[in-house]
Amino acid sequence: MVSFRFLKTAFNSGDYYKSINEALRSDNGSYRMLHYPYYISEKDNFSQAQNNLIDYCICKLSDIEGKDILDIGCGNGIAALYIADKYPVKGLICVDINTDNIKIADEEKRRRKIENVTFIEGDAQNLIQLGSNSIDIIINIESAFHYPEKELFLEEIYRILKPRGQFIITDILTTSEGSLLLKRWKRKMKYNHWSFSRYNDAFSESKLTLKSKDDITDKVILGFEAFRNYIKELRNKGKMNDIFSKLFLIFNLRLNVCLLKKRRKYYVFYGEKQESVLR
Repeated sequence: MVSFRFLKTAFNSGDYYKSINEALRSDNGSYRMLHYPYYISEKDNFSQAQNNLIDYCICKLSDIEGKDILDIGCGNGIAALYIADKYPVKGLICVDINTDNIKIADEEKRRRKIENVTFIEGDAQNLIQLGSNSIDIIINIESAFHYPEKELFLEEIYRILKPRGQFIITDILTTSEGSLLLKRWKRKMKYNHWSFSRYNDAFSESKLTLKSKDDITDKVILGFEAFRNYIKELRNKGKMNDIFSKLFLIFNLRLNVCLLKKRRKYYVFYGEKQESVLR
């Protein structure tokens, strides 16, 4: 049953992403981005608010023209396809550990006829497919909170970036560890939220140079609080499925707002690999 499938999302991250991908499909059957919205104008719909977040991140970078970009934790690939279509990049390599997301990404790539994007399966903490000193820019949008060993992830960023290469990480941070029961549930869902201080310490111990750390929580909350305008964008795929899709989205949007107000923060980290390569 449809209702049972949505209930399963509370206990399995794979089922959650299957359901959120389905719920966010547009009228023509194409997929939307998976990440949080960023508020600029009350006239923005959900898709535009998601675009705003990507544009905000890209604007942090000093130069992307003709650059090779690696998108780690690309999800369903829609954000990467948006970047490839809007910005003058050389090409994108996009990695995600979820097989279903990669299938959707390849489907959308063919549908949109965008050639300079490659999607592959891979682990953000061990990117054996990528050579050292090979990428100009690395982006990581709302994926790192799933990684159990983010120190390894930061080491991979340093290894893969070229000298003077840039990186952007957006992540959802915790301000409260919560109860033992909550911790067990988060492990089951593969949630590994770090605190701001832990991120600070990890960057201090890494070889990466952190240039800015922006708290954009308020803008993200404002984006979510316009959710009543977003639900209208949902496609209708049968009356019952439409009802559960809307309820599923409304619940998740309200939950995200509640968590961001009480126990989480949304940060954007920008930095560089400054150390030269010895020859």
